[in-house]
Amino acid sequence: MSSTTVIQGIEFSVGGRGFRLLEPRLFLWKAVSVLLLSAALFPVLSVKDGIPATIYALALVVLHVAILGIYLYRVRFRDLDPDSRALALRVIALIVVSYLLVIVSRFDPDGPRSTLAMQLLAITAFHAILLALVMIRVEPRN
Repeated sequence: MSSTTVIQGIEFSVGGRGFRLLEPRLFLWKAVSVLLLSAALFPVLSVKDGIPATIYALALVVLHVAILGIYLYRVRFRDLDPDSRALALRVIALIVVSYLLVIVSRFDPDGPRSTLAMQLLAITAFHAILLALVMIRVEPRN
């Protein structure tokens, strides 16, 4: 007999629509991975002025490609939205949250470390929202 626990999908409904996170463990793995990658940015920002701009830019590109790969891993986009209205609302939400993420990610490397840490925490929260937006399936309810 196996002692492994299977986490069932998380479901809720709003406005006659059902929402289901089919793979909570995968979501958790992705969220923790993005948190760790965001935390890896903390020391890079503190030495930003001491490294060549090309290396800094390359590190940011690698970081963001890795995060994009995490976002897209095992996501079946065709299964997420039952109709064009749900898809349109998801795209609008992704745009709004991405915009908020850009606003929050304007760092002042000379500012207090506590402010920088709070900004990184906010970035992690927005990344979790983005992850939810690409992983939660919308289902019509009658």
